Parts: sequence; C-alpha cells; structure tokens
Amino acid sequence: MRQRLRILISTGLYPPGSRLPNEEELSETLGVSRTTLREALQALAEEGLILRRHGHGTFVNQHPQQVQGSLDRNLDISELIRASGHLPGTRDVVIQTMPAGSEVAIRLSLAPTDEVMVIERVRLADQRPVVFSIDFLPTALLKAASYELTDLYRNSLSEFLVQRLGLTIHHALARLRPVLAEVWLAQKLGLSPGAPVLYIEQVDYTLEQRPVLFSQGYHVPDAFEFVLYRRGPGES
Repeated sequence: MRQRLRILISTGLYPPGSRLPNEEELSETLGVSRTTLREALQALAEEGLILRRHGHGTFVNQHPQQVQGSLDRNLDISELIRASGHLPGTRDVVIQTMPAGSEVAIRLSLAPTDEVMVIERVRLADQRPVVFSIDFLPTALLKAASYELTDLYRNSLSEFLVQRLGLTIHHALARLRPVLAEVWLAQKLGLSPGAPVLYIEQVDYTLEQRPVLFSQGYHVPDAFEFVLYRRGPGES
C-alpha cells in the first residue's frame, strides 16, 4: 500500500503541496481498510513524503527530505545517507558469481570469461527505497580473503576492500545520465514504470590504476541532491 501511494504521488496524481483525499474517500479509492491506509500514511509521514496537519488534512510535502552529497567525494551510498542525517538500510540482497561478460570485463580490465562477484541490493533511507545498486568485484581479489557473505553488503564495499583485502581506493571515475525505469526497476524502487531515475556508473581504482570495483546505481531523483564544485575559467 505504501508503494501504491508513493507511485500516485511520483506520477503527479497527487502533486507536491496538494491535499490528499480524506481517509474514507482514499480507502474506498484504493480498496483497502482504513487501518491499512493509516499504517501506510504513517510510514510515508515518517519518510517525510507527506505532512499530516491536525485539523487541516494530509498534504504531499513540497520539500521532501533529500540525501545530500558532493559529487567530488567518493562516498559509499550508506555513508552518504548517514551523513545526511538519515538511517541507511538494505533489502532484497542477491549475491552470485558469474562470468564478467564484455561490458564488465572492459570496466575491470578482465577477460569476459573471468568470474566476478555480483552484489545486488536495494538501499534504503529511513526505510524508503532510494537506490538499486549492482556491484561487481573480481573473484580473483577474494580468493585469499577471509570473509562472510554478509560482509559484502552490510557495510560499504570500500571498507571491505580496505579491511579484508588491504586495498585502498585512490580515486574513481563516474558517469551520470538520466534513464527511465523499466518495470523490474520500478518495482524495486516503488516507482511507476517509465519514471525518471538518475543512473550513476562508477569504477574505483587503486593508486596503481588497478580497477577493483565496478558499480551501477539507479537513484530515485527526488531523494537526492548532489552538489558539484566547478572551477571558474580563471582558476588553474
């Protein structure tokens, strides 16, 4: 129910600043009990997506809380969410090993038949789905490491690389572009199919220019605000 309401808001049926129908009307429209509706509304209020004003009704927040970050800092998603004052979380984790394939092999300087560990997960900010991420690690890096599978998704992969593998991320190259959510992605993020999302693709490198992590992240746009420092033409 919470996802259904979020879709109605994200698609503009209930735009920012608008007042939601009263509970009786909304429960009839959605075909659910008022108890179920109240639970969903309470959850969305805790996320900051809606505002409940006693005696006035429930309104769509014009300025929902956003995860803020600077694009010149290479922070893990959980670190970014926590630094913005929100509680990070994870769900729908899938970990598997497979051949790199042509695209991932190019990013990680591997052969297409080389194996990689693939970690898929939905990232949460205060229980709200905000990112679907896919991370690729060469399995050759993991052979000498002692770890549990939960180490690969409970904490940041940057920390895992440092603490378990002795690798330090020196820098990263990222590419950003807007994309439209396909049905499978929309379901994971509680969006409507075709909704815009921000796709960020990144490769992390060691000081020796060795690529050790390739990441794909699909970000819910209204959940994030990124800041980028841009030098003027007179700054060297």
